[in-house]
Amino acid sequence: MTGNLELRTFQVGGIRAELRQLHLWDDLEGMIEGTPYLHRRFRIMQWEKQLADRPGVYVHDLEGIRADAAARVDTWLPRTRVRARLSASWRPDGVSDPGHSEVSVEWFQQAGEDPFSRLAEIVRPLDWTALARFEVASD
Repeated sequence: MTGNLELRTFQVGGIRAELRQLHLWDDLEGMIEGTPYLHRRFRIMQWEKQLADRPGVYVHDLEGIRADAAARVDTWLPRTRVRARLSASWRPDGVSDPGHSEVSVEWFQQAGEDPFSRLAEIVRPLDWTALARFEVASD
């Protein structure tokens, strides 16, 4: 039983968070035409909208992807796109309502790479308290 808990619990800065959802998909599936530059620009536009509309989202290496787009890098991003949703019982200062906090993390990785170890590597240095969105418990 301990092995399953280790797969589901991640250290995010000083907070222990549980993995609630992990989704992997081929980010190029269905793409008929395009270039590595356009692929990056399209993803950047999507993420900028997400980041503006919804707190609690972290895109790993977004600045690197922006720099690659600006330089018109001609290599494709890895095909596998991953989204993980983590939750913890942490509440912001001054909040007494019952609920939980959440952070969603997105990244690209090579096919066959272990998403659990990659997630652990990405989230370990993050500041949960700066990124998290608090969700009040619904009755």
